[in-house]
Amino acid sequence: MPSCGGERDEREFERGLVDLKIEDASEEALLPPLPQITEETRPFWESCEKGVLSLQRCASCSQFRFPPSVICPNCASMDHSWEPVSGLGTVFSFVTFKRLYHKAFASLLPYVVAVVELSEGPRMVSRLVALGEDDSLKCGAPVKVRFERQGNELMLPLFELVDAK
Repeated sequence: MPSCGGERDEREFERGLVDLKIEDASEEALLPPLPQITEETRPFWESCEKGVLSLQRCASCSQFRFPPSVICPNCASMDHSWEPVSGLGTVFSFVTFKRLYHKAFASLLPYVVAVVELSEGPRMVSRLVALGEDDSLKCGAPVKVRFERQGNELMLPLFELVDAK
């Protein structure tokens, strides 16, 4: 792996001692890391591709769950279905990134990553978008899902404040 800091070695980069420089980035390094699609997650991503947020729902106890799993964390049943959900929720927790940790996110700085508690119960980690300078973000703020394509790849579920224009 080539060093990001010119002649500095990889150990310095791994320890965070080398600043990330966009001009040193290869085209591949400027692409955001994308989730891996597995057999368990494929129905979720296929639903996102259609602009619909769907979650697994246990056939035994009826609880929604996320992330996708083979076994229900509530009752241990292996029977489930995929069902569309409202895409509404509230901000459970959030962090505003003001420092560059991955070159692909340089143009987004500062950006907000939040844990969103969906109306149906499960929590998802996602980026909050369409935040204006006047938006004061607080835990409990109502949000709704919106989908954005990442390059030619996946349609990602992101969230915006319900009042966002």
